[in-house]
Amino acid sequence: MLRGSLSEFPLLNVLQMLTNSGASGKLHVSHLRGGDLWLQGGEVVHASALLREGDDALDLLSSVGGGDFTFEPGQTAPKQTVETRRTALLRQLSVSSDAWQELLRLFPHWDRPLTFTSRWTDQQPVTRAQFRTLNLVGRVPLGDLVAQSDLSPRATLEVLRPFIQSGLVDSGAQL
Repeated sequence: MLRGSLSEFPLLNVLQMLTNSGASGKLHVSHLRGGDLWLQGGEVVHASALLREGDDALDLLSSVGGGDFTFEPGQTAPKQTVETRRTALLRQLSVSSDAWQELLRLFPHWDRPLTFTSRWTDQQPVTRAQFRTLNLVGRVPLGDLVAQSDLSPRATLEVLRPFIQSGLVDSGAQL
């Protein structure tokens, strides 16, 4: 078993070490946006995070910048949801990690619900996708809102971004 802190050893570096060594097993990431990655012969074959699987889970895991990891060799993936080969996957995770930075600044508190501000009115025009996402505001913590959304994690936050930036919804960020 291998374990450590993702503050000291970033996820991308840990994953690169495991893929390059041809490891097989389960990498567990303990974090509010954490989850599990299964490797087989150095290839990521399955990913899950916040009720998401495959590419959505990989994208979400690329946003993790802290927490802890545990690698358990010999654990077999319950299914295959990832088809991307290791070099392309590591490059994709690096790009995704960079893309998350602005969103994480706007949405820092995944353990708290977003709230409508006093500037919000029921007359606010919204699209259908915005309505479905906004319907969860104030009801569940942000992590649960992302998990329950029918959009990808990043797309969910992109739907909410203009409401945060215009001061209609509060995420607790210091803007």
